Amino acid sequence: MRESVLAFLLGDPRAFKTKELARALDLPKQGYEYQCLKVALRHLQEEGLVQRLSGSRWAAVRPEEASPQGGEPPTEEELVVGTIKEFRRLWYVEPDGRERREDVAVRRDKLAGARDGDKVVLRLLPLARRAQGREGEVIEVLGRHGRTDVEMLALARRHGLSLEFPTDVADEAQAVPSRIPAEEIARRLDFRENECFTIDPVDAKDFDDAVSLEETDGGWWLGVHIADVAHYVRPGSAMDREAFRRGTSVYMVDGVFPMLPEHISNHICSLKEGKDRLTFSVFLNINKYGKLRDVRIRRSVIRSRKRFTYEEVQDILDRGEGEYLDTLRMMERVATMLMKKRFREGSVDFAVPEVGFVLDAAGHPLDIVPKKRLMSMRIIEEFMLLANRAIAQRIADMRPERPFVYRVHDLPDPEKIRELIDFLNHLGLRVQLDASSSLSFQHMIEQLRGRPEEGVVQDVTIRSMAKAVYSERNIGHFGLGFRHYTHFTSPIRRYPDLIVHRLLSHYVPESYGGDVEGSAPSARSLGDIARHSSIRERAAVEAERDSIRIKQVEFMKRHEGDEFDAIISGVTQYGLYVEILPTLVEGLVHIRTMEDDFYEYDKRRHSLVGTRRKRVWRLGDRVRVQVARVDAVELRIDFVLSDTAYPQERGEGGERGGVVTRGRKKKGSESTKSGGASRRGESPPASRTGGARGKGRRR
Repeated sequence: MRESVLAFLLGDPRAFKTKELARALDLPKQGYEYQCLKVALRHLQEEGLVQRLSGSRWAAVRPEEASPQGGEPPTEEELVVGTIKEFRRLWYVEPDGRERREDVAVRRDKLAGARDGDKVVLRLLPLARRAQGREGEVIEVLGRHGRTDVEMLALARRHGLSLEFPTDVADEAQAVPSRIPAEEIARRLDFRENECFTIDPVDAKDFDDAVSLEETDGGWWLGVHIADVAHYVRPGSAMDREAFRRGTSVYMVDGVFPMLPEHISNHICSLKEGKDRLTFSVFLNINKYGKLRDVRIRRSVIRSRKRFTYEEVQDILDRGEGEYLDTLRMMERVATMLMKKRFREGSVDFAVPEVGFVLDAAGHPLDIVPKKRLMSMRIIEEFMLLANRAIAQRIADMRPERPFVYRVHDLPDPEKIRELIDFLNHLGLRVQLDASSSLSFQHMIEQLRGRPEEGVVQDVTIRSMAKAVYSERNIGHFGLGFRHYTHFTSPIRRYPDLIVHRLLSHYVPESYGGDVEGSAPSARSLGDIARHSSIRERAAVEAERDSIRIKQVEFMKRHEGDEFDAIISGVTQYGLYVEILPTLVEGLVHIRTMEDDFYEYDKRRHSLVGTRRKRVWRLGDRVRVQVARVDAVELRIDFVLSDTAYPQERGEGGERGGVVTRGRKKKGSESTKSGGASRRGESPPASRTGGARGKGRRR
């Protein structure tokens, strides 16, 4: 309970009342679990990790908004993004977001030209200016709400994202020379004559990892070469402070908000084909059984032989011909061995489906297509996982213990796992799950592979688990089944990776032939960095999901009235959330449109049950739906069940029966009262997560 509460509050900048927290964590608002929540909050408050604010609201204690390695904490304005509304000649802003705060009043002379229905950025005025409620002034008018370009701009403002960098940051980046001094090369391992290359998505511009592989007697030497961002971004510098503030690059559907200026991320540090680049290399000696025998860490200089895309590598492997075929086949063989070994030892292989967008020149979505999980992707994934794990193991083995930043994933809440087991039993699945053993979860995934329930069970299982975060305390990574894990392989786009590079320079002196600048950060500073990075990562995930949702709504607007095959992805008191196949666009079939019966919500069985005909609509069922309404303002997609819906009727045992027939339902039915609640008392959330699956997994 404690870790779940802390992870949630760290991942959301807002403050919550206790009952709001209970709702967000899917806990009852009374009884034993609610009392446990209150106890957990008190303990976290005593530890200084959460604070109780006015109005009995709880929020995480935030690290100072400045680089812990230097610089003064900036003073930031409190901003709100929302829509201007007029009511009886009074003006107010209705804030954006799935969990909206109270409206903010705006005086006429503070509108800055905004009109009713405009999307704006508002600066909140001090509370003392107004006896009741909040008041603000418009500082930027973004445009008319509901327009896709305006909604994307509002999304960026809401999450504090910007393509522009402060002048001092941009100037500092431009001053970095592209030529590598000869004396710097002399301090490093010169790997330029050795074969190595990059394998990345087709639209990638920042290449921060290259790989090499050489066969030896009884095994291989795997080289993972990572852009040496720490050489250029020094502690306490303007670039460092801004990178810390951003925390991570954010990948939207139609572009990226980078953590570092383009001159650094896409040019100086990017491991481009045929260019000399400074790197941090880890060489991993693997025997023929996949066991790691030796690890060597060196600061190096490389010259990538080839810029591959995943599709190009997969094509070479499939056809059996092409550049570097022998090396790629060897990489495939080694990666397959590492992957099988990892799964045997407890890593959980969640095959989460993802989608991509086909956009026109103006950024409008032409199509939504499923992404294939290629073997070429698994090659890079396995090599990066091994490198990250080896680095963390090397630090953990040091004595005395050294302060470090780990990537951790806590054990799941036993109560949530009991609920998961109960749900699986109702699906007719008999599995043995142990909340302390990731291997039991992998066995369950293997047992379900290829079955119709696979996707739904994976989704429910993921939601039953804790979120992975950064921490200075190593508690292991449950989902991967690793005792030690960190993030080392993406310093261009993740701030914790940059910190890990700096720490390695201090802790592994043999890695570099020159002097190391400054001293290693303290454990307290690393704790602040870890917490702030976790917050920024959570914000990035939300922004990416929101951008996907905006594009989905734009795409579906032209499909109003069309029918699609779908799967029930969520069941609530409001109705059925359905996900169109294979585009993964999610929307709601409201319970008030299900007119063939009186339906009651069975939370334990994740189902709606008809009181007369005993018809059951269950999580994972296939259905046929029609797009009823697409709301570009609320980002809402409403469906109705088609008259040709798939067979869903069941008897007491849950067996499928005849075809659904639509009927009438009495108004005011007791079984539908819960279907009318909402964020503001009007309607349910537009989707369960506010977005959809689309970007790569974050481990």
